[in-house]
Amino acid sequence: NKEIEDVAPTQTAHCGGIYSSAAVLISEDGEYCFRIRKLTPKECWRLMGFQDEDFEKARSIGMSDTQLYKQAGNSIVVNVLVEIFKKLIFEDCTNIKFL
Repeated sequence: NKEIEDVAPTQTAHCGGIYSSAAVLISEDGEYCFRIRKLTPKECWRLMGFQDEDFEKARSIGMSDTQLYKQAGNSIVVNVLVEIFKKLIFEDCTNIKFL
């Protein structure tokens, strides 16, 4: 079992096309070749912190997969943002002396 090192492909936005559904990775010696499947719109929404019910509401009004992907991509992961704010607020307040 060999490992691929120093490879970190990112998810990119595409407007369709033949290669938009998966990434193909091949090592320099040509030894590795496999596909990484594209995330579904629901999986993208879940990664962004949305509940399945939120996704189903958007799907039920007839939103296309393209629009569902865009909506997920335009959001901010609230849990991550909360942790960033906690870090900023509490680290900055440690040197403050209250009267």
